[in-house]
Amino acid sequence: MFFIGGIFQGKKEFEHFRQTIVCKKCGRLCSISVFMTYTCFSFFFIPLFKWGKQYYAVSNCCHTIYAIDAELGKAIEHGESVTLREEDLTIAGMGQAQEIHCPDCGYLLSQEYAYCPKCGRKIH
Repeated sequence: MFFIGGIFQGKKEFEHFRQTIVCKKCGRLCSISVFMTYTCFSFFFIPLFKWGKQYYAVSNCCHTIYAIDAELGKAIEHGESVTLREEDLTIAGMGQAQEIHCPDCGYLLSQEYAYCPKCGRKIH
């Protein structure tokens, strides 16, 4: 008998959540959207369970990615009314200016990467 199963990285955007903030990186007034990244096991192309959920917000002005606490992320995922404060947003992967981060998941990339090894997004 032949079985098809696998593990993959996924991303889910929460279209119902938009909020206006002052960006911690560039100082401009902008909106942020929230998304979740996760690892998933599938069997015959049917996702069975997810783990390693991480929640992020991304600004539309300079595309800075902020990490969000899991409890706040779960509340947003469930459609609860949440207002993110400045102290709830941690810039993901900020460091030296020459560092490159994936615009989807915030993973620190090397110059030679064509695809993000965490979420699979094409970089160049």
